[in-house]
Amino acid sequence: MSTRGFSLIETMVALSVFSIAAMGLLSLNTQTVVFSSDLDKRLLAKTVADNIAVDTVTGKLEGVSPQTTGEEIQRGRTYVWTRTIEATPNEGLYSVRIRVSEAGSETVLAQLSLLAIEGKSP
Repeated sequence: MSTRGFSLIETMVALSVFSIAAMGLLSLNTQTVVFSSDLDKRLLAKTVADNIAVDTVTGKLEGVSPQTTGEEIQRGRTYVWTRTIEATPNEGLYSVRIRVSEAGSETVLAQLSLLAIEGKSP
């Protein structure tokens, strides 16, 4: 063997170490894209929940169905929401729960609870 340059074994070991490191970086990049997509879905679902909450507190609460469901489209994605309204022991005060999931999925992406007063809007 010559003392100049690298042998074939040394080169193969170096390439395998580099390959293992590169695969770890690719996996990290893939996970980042998946987490970013999930965060985007949750942010849009939170926007849907906020919109339903505003509609709830600015509308009439008395006589409204205790549970309402609907769909809303945000940036091309369809979200299904469920709003539950319950009277509290205090007259005119209502407990409101809003849950939002992506259409076709049972996973709740956003959930919001609030108290609303009949006849008073913000």
